[in-house]
Amino acid sequence: MSSDKKSSTVKLFCPSLSKLVQWVIKKEDENLDLGLIANTFGLEPSTLKINNHFISRGIDFVSSSVTWKSLLSFFASRGLATGSNEHDVIVIDGRVWKPGTKRVCQPLSESFSGGREKIKFNSLAVKRKPLVEDINPLKKKKISETSSGKLNFHMTKTAENK
Repeated sequence: MSSDKKSSTVKLFCPSLSKLVQWVIKKEDENLDLGLIANTFGLEPSTLKINNHFISRGIDFVSSSVTWKSLLSFFASRGLATGSNEHDVIVIDGRVWKPGTKRVCQPLSESFSGGREKIKFNSLAVKRKPLVEDINPLKKKKISETSSGKLNFHMTKTAENK
């Protein structure tokens, strides 16, 4: 039997939740599914660390370049835990996924810019709350400079509305 068909078990432990899980590795050459590991412990997949190491991952939280075999040999070469028994568990850490929190973008969120204008973002357009200057859109401001160096503002009607 070749090593890629051999199934093995490692022990994963999350200290923040005090949870120990026996993880079955069906094939040592399969890529790490960090999303599945995170969901098993109730952690956010984007914050997952294994033995205090971040593992590169794709958009679907499956590592494209790290296999279980390469990860366990990396840990063994550095003297880190490989999950072979209860005293040698692989530590899984990350931010706890709070129940009821949404992970997708809100369809309508608000931000404030300098306290003057309120901007609403949605998937179609950006809408701005009208300011005092926008109350009469038929008039344009003309700026002229006086001889004393002060600026004067004159309101004039636009050409199309005369």
